[in-house]
Formats: sequence, structure tokens, C-alpha cells
Amino acid sequence: MPFTCVLCNEETCYLSNFCDDCQVIKRITNCYGKVEVKEILEQVCLRNKKQQKYKINGIIKNKDELHKEIKDIKKI
Repeated sequence: MPFTCVLCNEETCYLSNFCDDCQVIKRITNCYGKVEVKEILEQVCLRNKKQQKYKINGIIKNKDELHKEIKDIKKI
């Protein structure tokens, strides 16, 4: 009887509670502990409004610099 993965609820699992990707996440959690993994995910993956604006401005700045470099290359 197939079940869906208990972590992502997307993949069908026959022999385990976790799909292959979630099994890797589970192993990492077992090694480092759920509190540390949660803190890492919150610090790295989740951003507040100030961090979002900083990231957006950084991306825009990188695009502008890339366009400038392309123009400089075309001149050569």
C-alpha cells in the first residue's frame, strides 16, 4: 500500500516514510539536530523585508554591471 512522503507530501513512497530527497534532509537533521537545521533554514532561506530589498538591489546592481561589461566588450 503506497503512502505519500511525510515531509513533502508530494512523492509516493512504498518502503519508507520519506522520498529520496527528504531522506537526505532527514539524515542531515539527524546529524545536526532539528533546532540547528531549523535555525540555518530560517537564517538562510527566509528573509525579512530589509533583507529582501537588499537582495533585490544587489541583483539589479549585478545586472547593471553586467550590461556595462558587455558594452565595454563590444567596444573592443
